[in-house]
Amino acid sequence: MLTGFTRLRAALLAGALLALHPASLHAQAIISGFVRDSLTSKPLAAATIQLLPSATPWAAGRTARSDSIGRYRIDSVAPGTYVLGFQHPRLDSLGLDAVSRTLDVPPGIRALRADLALPSGNTFVLSLCGASTDSVGVVVGRVLDAATDAPVSQGTVVIRWAEMQLVAGAVGRRMQQASAKFGSDGRYVACKIPTGAPFLVSARAGTGMSATAATLGVTDEIELTFAPGVPFLQRNLLIQMREPVAAAAVIAAVPSVTPLDSARALTAPVSAPVSRAVPRSGTARLIGRVVAADGRPIGGARVSVVDTDQTVTTDTSGAFRLLNLPAGTRAVEVIAIGFAPVRTSADLRPARDATLTVNAGPRIATLAAVAVVAPVDRSGFFKRRAQGNGFFIDGNTMEQRGAQNISQALITAPTLRPNGFDRNNPTRPQVSGRGNCRPSAFMDGQMIPDGVGGIDELLTVRRVGGIEVYANPAEAPPQFRGSGNCAVILVWTRAYVP
Repeated sequence: MLTGFTRLRAALLAGALLALHPASLHAQAIISGFVRDSLTSKPLAAATIQLLPSATPWAAGRTARSDSIGRYRIDSVAPGTYVLGFQHPRLDSLGLDAVSRTLDVPPGIRALRADLALPSGNTFVLSLCGASTDSVGVVVGRVLDAATDAPVSQGTVVIRWAEMQLVAGAVGRRMQQASAKFGSDGRYVACKIPTGAPFLVSARAGTGMSATAATLGVTDEIELTFAPGVPFLQRNLLIQMREPVAAAAVIAAVPSVTPLDSARALTAPVSAPVSRAVPRSGTARLIGRVVAADGRPIGGARVSVVDTDQTVTTDTSGAFRLLNLPAGTRAVEVIAIGFAPVRTSADLRPARDATLTVNAGPRIATLAAVAVVAPVDRSGFFKRRAQGNGFFIDGNTMEQRGAQNISQALITAPTLRPNGFDRNNPTRPQVSGRGNCRPSAFMDGQMIPDGVGGIDELLTVRRVGGIEVYANPAEAPPQFRGSGNCAVILVWTRAYVP
Protein backbone atom coordinates (compact mmCIF):
# COMPACT_ATOMS: atom_id res chain seq x y z
CA MET A 1 0.00 0.00 0.00
CA LEU A 2 2.82 2.39 0.88
CA THR A 3 4.37 1.65 -2.48
CA GLY A 4 1.19 2.84 -4.17
CA PHE A 5 1.20 6.15 -2.32
CA THR A 6 4.91 6.59 -3.13
CA ARG A 7 4.15 6.13 -6.82
CA LEU A 8 1.33 8.64 -6.52
CA ARG A 9 3.63 11.30 -5.02
CA ALA A 10 6.03 10.78 -7.91
CA ALA A 11 3.18 11.17 -10.37
CA LEU A 12 2.13 14.40 -8.72
CA LEU A 13 5.60 15.92 -9.12
CA ALA A 14 5.38 15.29 -12.86
CA GLY A 15 1.72 16.05 -13.39
CA ALA A 16 0.52 18.97 -11.20
CA LEU A 17 -1.60 21.32 -13.25
CA LEU A 18 0.33 24.47 -14.00
CA ALA A 19 -0.41 27.07 -16.67
CA LEU A 20 1.89 30.04 -17.34
CA HIS A 21 0.59 33.31 -18.80
CA PRO A 22 3.22 36.03 -19.47
CA ALA A 23 2.20 39.67 -19.20
CA SER A 24 4.08 42.89 -19.72
CA LEU A 25 7.75 43.26 -18.75
CA HIS A 26 8.79 44.13 -15.18
CA ALA A 27 11.75 43.47 -12.87
CA GLN A 28 9.74 41.33 -10.48
CA ALA A 29 6.73 39.10 -11.05
CA ILE A 30 3.36 38.48 -9.45
CA ILE A 31 2.43 34.80 -9.22
CA SER A 32 -1.27 34.01 -8.85
CA GLY A 33 -3.71 31.25 -9.59
CA PHE A 34 -6.30 28.89 -8.19
CA VAL A 35 -6.05 25.69 -6.14
CA ARG A 36 -8.63 23.07 -7.03
CA ASP A 37 -9.71 19.60 -5.93
CA SER A 38 -9.93 17.67 -9.19
CA LEU A 39 -11.81 14.83 -7.49
CA THR A 40 -14.77 17.01 -6.53
CA SER A 41 -14.34 19.88 -9.04
CA LYS A 42 -14.41 22.29 -6.09
CA PRO A 43 -11.89 24.95 -5.02
CA LEU A 44 -9.59 24.24 -2.09
CA ALA A 45 -10.02 27.08 0.38
CA ALA A 46 -7.46 27.76 3.11
CA ALA A 47 -4.68 25.93 1.26
CA THR A 48 -1.14 27.00 2.17
CA ILE A 49 0.86 27.81 -0.97
CA GLN A 50 4.66 27.93 -0.68
CA LEU A 51 7.26 29.27 -3.10
CA LEU A 52 10.82 28.16 -2.24
CA PRO A 53 14.12 28.76 -4.07
CA SER A 54 14.95 25.58 -5.97
CA ALA A 55 18.69 25.79 -5.19
CA THR A 56 18.12 26.30 -1.44
CA PRO A 57 14.71 24.84 -0.56
CA TRP A 58 15.60 24.94 3.13
CA ALA A 59 15.85 28.70 3.03
CA ALA A 60 12.97 31.02 3.85
CA GLY A 61 10.47 31.29 1.05
CA ARG A 62 7.21 33.04 0.28
CA THR A 63 3.82 31.87 1.59
CA ALA A 64 0.23 32.61 0.64
CA ARG A 65 -3.19 31.27 1.56
CA SER A 66 -6.06 30.53 -0.81
CA ASP A 67 -9.37 32.30 -0.25
CA SER A 68 -12.90 30.88 -0.31
CA ILE A 69 -12.79 30.32 -4.09
CA GLY A 70 -9.29 28.81 -4.03
CA ARG A 71 -7.52 31.93 -5.32
CA TYR A 72 -4.04 32.97 -4.13
CA ARG A 73 -1.40 35.62 -4.97
CA ILE A 74 2.32 36.07 -4.26
CA ASP A 75 3.84 39.51 -5.04
CA SER A 76 7.39 40.69 -5.78
CA VAL A 77 8.97 37.46 -6.95
CA ALA A 78 12.48 37.89 -8.36
CA PRO A 79 13.53 35.98 -11.50
CA GLY A 80 14.83 32.48 -10.80
CA THR A 81 13.88 28.84 -10.40
CA TYR A 82 11.48 27.90 -7.60
CA VAL A 83 9.57 25.01 -6.13
CA LEU A 84 5.85 25.90 -6.01
CA GLY A 85 3.47 23.72 -4.05
CA PHE A 86 0.59 23.64 -1.60
CA GLN A 87 -0.52 21.88 1.56
CA HIS A 88 -4.07 21.25 2.72
CA PRO A 89 -5.83 18.87 5.18
CA ARG A 90 -7.34 17.17 2.14
CA LEU A 91 -3.86 15.95 1.18
CA ASP A 92 -3.32 14.37 4.59
CA SER A 93 -6.68 12.61 4.41
CA LEU A 94 -5.57 11.06 1.12
CA GLY A 95 -2.14 10.12 2.45
CA LEU A 96 -0.27 12.54 0.18
CA ASP A 97 2.63 14.93 0.68
CA ALA A 98 2.49 18.49 -0.59
CA VAL A 99 1.68 18.82 -4.30
CA SER A 100 4.62 20.68 -5.90
CA ARG A 101 6.72 21.18 -9.00
CA THR A 102 9.51 23.33 -10.36
CA LEU A 103 8.58 26.83 -11.61
CA ASP A 104 10.82 29.05 -13.71
CA VAL A 105 10.35 32.84 -13.41
CA PRO A 106 12.27 34.34 -16.35
CA PRO A 107 13.56 37.93 -16.33
CA GLY A 108 11.21 40.54 -17.72
CA ILE A 109 8.02 38.68 -16.81
CA ARG A 110 5.57 40.77 -14.81
CA ALA A 111 2.88 38.17 -14.05
CA LEU A 112 2.66 34.40 -14.05
CA ARG A 113 -0.43 32.30 -13.47
CA ALA A 114 0.07 28.95 -11.76
CA ASP A 115 -3.06 26.85 -11.17
CA LEU A 116 -2.50 23.91 -8.82
CA ALA A 117 -4.75 20.91 -8.31
CA LEU A 118 -5.06 17.45 -6.92
CA PRO A 119 -4.67 14.76 -9.57
CA SER A 120 -7.72 13.38 -11.34
CA GLY A 121 -9.52 10.24 -10.25
CA ASN A 122 -8.04 8.34 -13.19
CA THR A 123 -4.56 9.31 -12.04
CA PHE A 124 -5.30 8.00 -8.57
CA VAL A 125 -6.59 4.72 -9.97
CA LEU A 126 -3.55 4.30 -12.21
CA SER A 127 -1.07 5.18 -9.47
CA LEU A 128 -2.63 3.10 -6.69
CA CYS A 129 -4.00 0.12 -8.60
CA GLY A 130 -2.22 0.05 -11.94
CA ALA A 131 -3.99 -0.32 -15.29
CA SER A 132 -7.73 -0.78 -14.91
CA THR A 133 -10.97 -0.84 -16.88
CA ASP A 134 -13.37 2.06 -17.25
CA SER A 135 -16.08 0.50 -15.06
CA VAL A 136 -14.12 0.13 -11.81
CA GLY A 137 -12.59 2.56 -9.32
CA VAL A 138 -10.64 2.77 -6.08
CA VAL A 139 -11.83 3.49 -2.53
CA VAL A 140 -9.27 4.84 -0.03
CA GLY A 141 -9.36 6.21 3.47
CA ARG A 142 -8.27 5.72 7.05
CA VAL A 143 -9.78 3.69 9.88
CA LEU A 144 -9.75 5.74 13.10
CA ASP A 145 -10.61 5.21 16.74
CA ALA A 146 -13.93 7.02 17.33
CA ALA A 147 -12.85 8.14 20.80
CA THR A 148 -9.38 9.50 20.00
CA ASP A 149 -9.21 9.93 16.19
CA ALA A 150 -5.97 7.93 16.34
CA PRO A 151 -5.38 5.39 13.54
CA VAL A 152 -6.55 1.87 14.27
CA SER A 153 -3.41 -0.22 13.95
CA GLN A 154 -4.66 -3.36 12.24
CA GLY A 155 -7.74 -4.76 10.57
CA THR A 156 -9.74 -5.18 7.37
CA VAL A 157 -12.13 -3.08 5.31
CA VAL A 158 -14.77 -5.12 3.47
CA ILE A 159 -16.61 -3.81 0.41
CA ARG A 160 -19.64 -5.65 -0.99
CA TRP A 161 -21.81 -5.07 -4.03
CA ALA A 162 -24.61 -6.89 -5.82
CA GLU A 163 -24.37 -8.42 -9.26
CA MET A 164 -27.30 -9.87 -11.19
CA GLN A 165 -26.63 -13.45 -12.31
CA LEU A 166 -28.56 -16.26 -13.94
CA VAL A 167 -28.77 -19.11 -11.42
CA ALA A 168 -30.69 -22.33 -12.10
CA GLY A 169 -32.67 -20.65 -14.87
CA ALA A 170 -33.71 -17.70 -12.71
CA VAL A 171 -32.25 -14.23 -12.42
CA GLY A 172 -30.91 -13.66 -8.94
CA ARG A 173 -28.76 -11.18 -7.08
CA ARG A 174 -25.40 -12.45 -5.83
CA MET A 175 -23.25 -10.42 -3.47
CA GLN A 176 -19.61 -9.97 -4.45
CA GLN A 177 -16.91 -8.93 -2.01
CA ALA A 178 -13.47 -7.33 -1.89
CA SER A 179 -11.31 -6.69 1.16
CA ALA A 180 -8.40 -4.36 1.95
CA LYS A 181 -6.07 -4.69 4.93
CA PHE A 182 -4.88 -1.67 6.88
CA GLY A 183 -1.79 -1.36 9.07
CA SER A 184 -0.37 0.93 11.74
CA ASP A 185 -1.37 4.14 9.95
CA GLY A 186 -4.98 2.98 9.49
CA ARG A 187 -4.88 3.56 5.72
CA TYR A 188 -6.63 1.25 3.28
CA VAL A 189 -6.81 1.04 -0.52
CA ALA A 190 -9.52 -1.06 -2.21
CA CYS A 191 -9.11 -1.48 -5.96
CA LYS A 192 -11.41 -2.72 -8.74
CA ILE A 193 -14.68 -1.63 -7.13
CA PRO A 194 -17.55 -1.30 -9.67
CA THR A 195 -18.51 2.33 -10.22
CA GLY A 196 -21.97 1.90 -11.73
CA ALA A 197 -24.03 1.13 -8.60
CA PRO A 198 -24.05 1.68 -4.82
CA PHE A 199 -21.84 -0.54 -2.68
CA LEU A 200 -21.53 -1.36 1.02
CA VAL A 201 -18.45 -0.63 3.16
CA SER A 202 -17.57 -1.78 6.68
CA ALA A 203 -14.40 -2.09 8.76
CA ARG A 204 -13.25 -4.57 11.40
CA ALA A 205 -10.34 -3.92 13.75
CA GLY A 206 -7.99 -6.66 14.91
CA THR A 207 -5.85 -9.41 13.45
CA GLY A 208 -8.30 -10.82 10.96
CA MET A 209 -11.36 -12.71 12.10
CA SER A 210 -9.64 -14.22 15.15
CA ALA A 211 -9.22 -10.94 17.02
CA THR A 212 -9.81 -11.11 20.76
CA ALA A 213 -12.76 -9.35 22.35
CA ALA A 214 -10.38 -6.85 23.98
CA THR A 215 -9.32 -5.43 20.60
CA LEU A 216 -12.31 -6.20 18.39
CA GLY A 217 -14.31 -3.33 16.93
CA VAL A 218 -16.53 -2.96 13.88
CA THR A 219 -18.40 -0.27 11.98
CA ASP A 220 -21.88 -0.47 10.57
CA GLU A 221 -22.14 -1.40 6.92
CA ILE A 222 -22.74 1.92 5.13
CA GLU A 223 -23.80 2.59 1.55
CA LEU A 224 -21.57 4.65 -0.75
CA THR A 225 -21.66 5.62 -4.43
CA PHE A 226 -19.01 6.92 -6.81
CA ALA A 227 -19.66 10.39 -8.21
CA PRO A 228 -20.50 10.30 -11.94
CA GLY A 229 -17.32 10.11 -14.00
CA VAL A 230 -15.00 10.02 -10.93
CA PRO A 231 -13.57 6.52 -10.29
CA PHE A 232 -12.12 7.56 -6.94
CA LEU A 233 -13.78 7.83 -3.52
CA GLN A 234 -12.23 8.73 -0.18
CA ARG A 235 -14.06 7.72 3.03
CA ASN A 236 -12.65 7.54 6.56
CA LEU A 237 -14.30 5.09 8.94
CA LEU A 238 -14.63 5.38 12.73
CA ILE A 239 -14.58 2.35 15.01
CA GLN A 240 -15.60 2.22 18.64
CA MET A 241 -13.04 -0.15 20.13
CA ARG A 242 -14.44 -2.76 22.48
CA GLU A 243 -13.57 -2.94 26.16
CA PRO A 244 -12.29 -6.21 27.65
CA VAL A 245 -15.16 -8.49 28.69
CA ALA A 246 -15.47 -11.86 30.34
CA ALA A 247 -14.84 -14.84 28.08
CA ALA A 248 -18.33 -16.22 28.66
CA ALA A 249 -19.86 -13.05 27.24
CA VAL A 250 -18.20 -13.03 23.83
CA ILE A 251 -19.60 -16.18 22.21
CA ALA A 252 -21.75 -14.16 19.84
CA ALA A 253 -19.01 -11.63 19.06
CA VAL A 254 -15.90 -13.78 18.44
CA PRO A 255 -16.14 -15.93 15.32
CA SER A 256 -13.70 -18.63 16.49
CA VAL A 257 -16.40 -20.52 18.42
CA THR A 258 -17.49 -23.97 17.30
CA PRO A 259 -20.96 -24.68 15.90
CA LEU A 260 -21.83 -26.52 19.10
CA ASP A 261 -20.83 -23.48 21.18
CA SER A 262 -22.99 -21.25 18.98
CA ALA A 263 -25.98 -23.55 19.38
CA ARG A 264 -25.58 -23.56 23.15
CA ALA A 265 -25.41 -19.77 23.20
CA LEU A 266 -28.60 -19.45 21.16
CA THR A 267 -30.52 -21.91 23.34
CA ALA A 268 -29.35 -20.33 26.61
CA PRO A 269 -31.88 -18.46 28.76
CA VAL A 270 -32.84 -15.03 27.44
CA SER A 271 -31.43 -13.37 30.56
CA ALA A 272 -27.88 -14.57 29.86
CA PRO A 273 -25.45 -11.70 29.15
CA VAL A 274 -24.58 -11.30 25.49
CA SER A 275 -21.75 -9.19 24.05
CA ARG A 276 -22.43 -7.75 20.59
CA ALA A 277 -19.83 -6.89 17.98
CA VAL A 278 -21.74 -3.66 17.29
CA PRO A 279 -22.93 -2.01 20.54
CA ARG A 280 -26.57 -0.95 20.60
CA SER A 281 -26.11 2.16 22.78
CA GLY A 282 -23.51 4.65 23.97
CA THR A 283 -22.94 8.33 24.70
CA ALA A 284 -22.79 9.76 21.18
CA ARG A 285 -25.47 12.17 19.93
CA LEU A 286 -26.76 12.97 16.44
CA ILE A 287 -28.61 16.18 15.60
CA GLY A 288 -29.75 17.40 12.22
CA ARG A 289 -32.54 18.19 9.78
CA VAL A 290 -34.42 16.44 7.00
CA VAL A 291 -35.16 18.63 3.98
CA ALA A 292 -36.68 18.25 0.53
CA ALA A 293 -34.81 18.87 -2.71
CA ASP A 294 -35.90 22.52 -2.66
CA GLY A 295 -34.62 23.01 0.90
CA ARG A 296 -38.02 23.00 2.58
CA PRO A 297 -38.10 21.14 5.92
CA ILE A 298 -39.88 17.80 6.16
CA GLY A 299 -41.79 17.26 9.37
CA GLY A 300 -42.94 13.87 10.58
CA ALA A 301 -40.03 11.98 8.99
CA ARG A 302 -38.78 8.97 10.94
CA VAL A 303 -35.01 8.96 11.55
CA SER A 304 -33.25 5.93 13.00
CA VAL A 305 -29.72 4.63 13.46
CA VAL A 306 -29.59 1.09 12.08
CA ASP A 307 -29.25 -1.77 14.59
CA THR A 308 -29.98 0.45 17.58
CA ASP A 309 -33.19 1.14 19.48
CA GLN A 310 -33.02 4.88 18.75
CA THR A 311 -35.73 6.30 16.48
CA VAL A 312 -37.19 9.82 16.45
CA THR A 313 -39.62 11.85 14.35
CA THR A 314 -38.68 15.24 12.93
CA ASP A 315 -40.54 18.33 14.11
CA THR A 316 -42.20 20.90 11.85
CA SER A 317 -38.81 22.49 11.09
CA GLY A 318 -37.41 19.11 9.98
CA ALA A 319 -35.11 18.95 13.03
CA PHE A 320 -34.29 15.79 14.96
CA ARG A 321 -32.04 14.75 17.86
CA LEU A 322 -30.93 11.22 18.71
CA LEU A 323 -29.26 10.41 22.04
CA ASN A 324 -27.47 7.44 23.64
CA LEU A 325 -25.96 6.22 20.38
CA PRO A 326 -22.93 3.93 19.94
CA ALA A 327 -19.86 5.71 18.61
CA GLY A 328 -18.32 4.91 15.24
CA THR A 329 -19.42 5.11 11.62
CA ARG A 330 -23.13 4.28 11.71
CA ALA A 331 -25.84 3.78 9.09
CA VAL A 332 -28.81 6.17 9.30
CA GLU A 333 -32.22 5.58 7.73
CA VAL A 334 -34.85 8.24 6.98
CA ILE A 335 -38.43 7.41 6.02
CA ALA A 336 -40.88 10.20 5.15
CA ILE A 337 -44.37 9.88 3.71
CA GLY A 338 -44.35 10.94 0.07
CA PHE A 339 -40.59 10.41 -0.39
CA ALA A 340 -38.40 7.46 -1.27
CA PRO A 341 -36.52 6.06 1.76
CA VAL A 342 -32.98 7.35 2.25
CA ARG A 343 -30.01 5.51 3.77
CA THR A 344 -26.96 7.57 4.66
CA SER A 345 -24.24 7.51 7.34
CA ALA A 346 -22.83 9.54 10.21
CA ASP A 347 -19.53 9.53 12.09
CA LEU A 348 -20.30 9.48 15.81
CA ARG A 349 -17.89 10.11 18.69
CA PRO A 350 -18.41 9.40 22.39
CA ALA A 351 -20.06 12.21 24.41
CA ARG A 352 -20.10 14.55 21.41
CA ASP A 353 -22.69 15.93 18.98
CA ALA A 354 -22.51 15.00 15.31
CA THR A 355 -24.55 16.98 12.79
CA LEU A 356 -26.26 15.66 9.68
CA THR A 357 -28.48 17.22 7.03
CA VAL A 358 -30.43 14.62 5.09
CA ASN A 359 -31.84 15.40 1.66
CA ALA A 360 -34.97 13.32 1.24
CA GLY A 361 -35.25 11.04 -1.75
CA PRO A 362 -37.45 11.79 -4.78
CA ARG A 363 -41.16 12.26 -4.25
CA ILE A 364 -43.32 9.20 -4.79
CA ALA A 365 -47.06 8.68 -5.19
CA THR A 366 -48.88 8.02 -1.93
CA LEU A 367 -52.11 6.20 -1.21
CA ALA A 368 -54.98 7.49 0.87
CA ALA A 369 -54.65 7.03 4.62
CA VAL A 370 -55.64 3.63 6.01
CA ALA A 371 -56.69 3.09 9.63
CA VAL A 372 -54.81 0.13 11.15
CA VAL A 373 -56.38 -1.33 14.26
CA ALA A 374 -53.88 -4.13 14.94
CA PRO A 375 -50.76 -5.71 13.38
CA VAL A 376 -51.67 -8.08 10.56
CA ASP A 377 -49.81 -11.36 10.06
CA ARG A 378 -49.64 -11.42 6.26
CA SER A 379 -47.66 -14.65 6.14
CA GLY A 380 -49.74 -16.99 8.30
CA PHE A 381 -46.71 -17.45 10.56
CA PHE A 382 -48.59 -17.30 13.88
CA LYS A 383 -51.37 -19.56 12.65
CA ARG A 384 -48.93 -22.25 11.52
CA ARG A 385 -46.91 -21.92 14.71
CA ALA A 386 -50.09 -22.55 16.73
CA GLN A 387 -50.59 -25.78 14.77
CA GLY A 388 -47.20 -27.02 16.04
CA ASN A 389 -45.90 -28.42 12.75
CA GLY A 390 -42.26 -27.42 12.18
CA PHE A 391 -39.72 -25.25 14.02
CA PHE A 392 -40.53 -21.56 14.62
CA ILE A 393 -38.49 -18.66 16.00
CA ASP A 394 -39.46 -14.99 15.93
CA GLY A 395 -37.13 -12.03 15.40
CA ASN A 396 -37.32 -10.76 18.97
CA THR A 397 -36.22 -14.12 20.36
CA MET A 398 -33.32 -14.22 17.88
CA GLU A 399 -32.11 -10.83 19.10
CA GLN A 400 -32.49 -11.68 22.76
CA ARG A 401 -30.47 -14.85 22.32
CA GLY A 402 -27.66 -12.95 20.61
CA ALA A 403 -27.85 -14.34 17.07
CA GLN A 404 -25.59 -12.30 14.82
CA ASN A 405 -27.14 -13.63 11.62
CA ILE A 406 -29.91 -15.87 10.37
CA SER A 407 -27.62 -18.89 9.94
CA GLN A 408 -26.71 -18.81 13.65
CA ALA A 409 -30.38 -18.89 14.58
CA LEU A 410 -31.11 -21.78 12.21
CA ILE A 411 -28.59 -24.22 13.72
CA THR A 412 -30.87 -24.50 16.76
CA ALA A 413 -33.56 -26.12 14.60
CA PRO A 414 -33.64 -29.88 15.32
CA THR A 415 -33.85 -30.80 11.62
CA LEU A 416 -30.85 -28.68 10.58
CA ARG A 417 -27.17 -28.96 11.37
CA PRO A 418 -24.07 -26.77 10.92
CA ASN A 419 -21.75 -27.90 8.15
CA GLY A 420 -18.66 -25.72 8.46
CA PHE A 421 -18.52 -21.94 8.16
CA ASP A 422 -18.80 -19.46 5.31
CA ARG A 423 -15.28 -18.84 4.01
CA ASN A 424 -15.95 -15.10 3.76
CA ASN A 425 -17.58 -14.78 7.17
CA PRO A 426 -16.56 -17.20 9.94
CA THR A 427 -19.44 -15.94 12.12
CA ARG A 428 -21.88 -17.51 9.66
CA PRO A 429 -22.28 -21.32 9.83
CA GLN A 430 -23.29 -23.15 6.69
CA VAL A 431 -26.61 -24.88 7.32
CA SER A 432 -27.53 -28.32 5.94
CA GLY A 433 -30.53 -30.58 6.16
CA ARG A 434 -30.51 -34.27 7.00
CA GLY A 435 -27.93 -36.13 4.93
CA ASN A 436 -26.04 -32.84 4.32
CA CYS A 437 -28.59 -31.79 1.70
CA ARG A 438 -29.08 -28.12 0.80
CA PRO A 439 -32.37 -26.67 2.12
CA SER A 440 -34.71 -24.63 -0.05
CA ALA A 441 -35.01 -21.06 1.24
CA PHE A 442 -37.74 -18.46 0.79
CA MET A 443 -37.78 -14.80 1.84
CA ASP A 444 -41.19 -13.14 2.12
CA GLY A 445 -42.63 -15.91 -0.04
CA GLN A 446 -40.06 -15.65 -2.85
CA MET A 447 -37.60 -18.48 -3.44
CA ILE A 448 -33.94 -17.39 -3.10
CA PRO A 449 -31.62 -19.35 -5.45
CA ASP A 450 -28.60 -18.73 -3.19
CA GLY A 451 -30.33 -20.37 -0.23
CA VAL A 452 -29.87 -19.27 3.37
CA GLY A 453 -26.54 -17.62 2.55
CA GLY A 454 -28.26 -15.35 0.04
CA ILE A 455 -30.86 -14.28 2.60
CA ASP A 456 -28.12 -13.61 5.15
CA GLU A 457 -26.57 -11.21 2.64
CA LEU A 458 -29.84 -9.28 2.38
CA LEU A 459 -31.14 -9.13 5.96
CA THR A 460 -29.84 -8.29 9.41
CA VAL A 461 -31.35 -9.99 12.45
CA ARG A 462 -33.22 -6.84 13.40
CA ARG A 463 -35.15 -6.96 10.11
CA VAL A 464 -36.37 -10.53 10.61
CA GLY A 465 -39.93 -10.99 11.85
CA GLY A 466 -39.96 -14.79 12.00
CA ILE A 467 -38.46 -18.02 10.64
CA GLU A 468 -40.11 -21.39 9.91
CA VAL A 469 -38.20 -24.63 9.31
CA TYR A 470 -39.75 -27.83 7.93
CA ALA A 471 -37.89 -31.14 7.79
CA ASN A 472 -38.99 -31.87 4.20
CA PRO A 473 -41.25 -30.43 1.48
CA ALA A 474 -44.14 -32.68 2.47
CA GLU A 475 -44.42 -30.92 5.84
CA ALA A 476 -44.10 -27.39 4.42
CA PRO A 477 -47.09 -25.29 3.29
CA PRO A 478 -48.07 -26.34 -0.26
CA GLN A 479 -47.02 -23.02 -1.83
CA PHE A 480 -43.48 -23.39 -0.41
CA ARG A 481 -42.45 -26.90 -1.41
CA GLY A 482 -39.16 -25.83 -3.03
CA SER A 483 -37.12 -28.34 -5.00
CA GLY A 484 -35.63 -31.71 -4.05
CA ASN A 485 -36.39 -33.54 -0.82
CA CYS A 486 -34.47 -31.40 1.66
CA ALA A 487 -35.63 -29.11 4.44
CA VAL A 488 -37.61 -25.94 3.66
CA ILE A 489 -36.79 -22.63 5.37
CA LEU A 490 -39.16 -19.65 5.33
CA VAL A 491 -37.78 -16.28 6.44
CA TRP A 492 -40.20 -13.38 6.93
CA THR A 493 -39.31 -9.74 7.39
CA ARG A 494 -41.15 -7.57 9.92
CA ALA A 495 -43.33 -6.27 7.10
CA TYR A 496 -44.92 -9.75 6.99
CA VAL A 497 -44.54 -10.88 10.62
CA PRO A 498 -45.02 -7.84 12.90
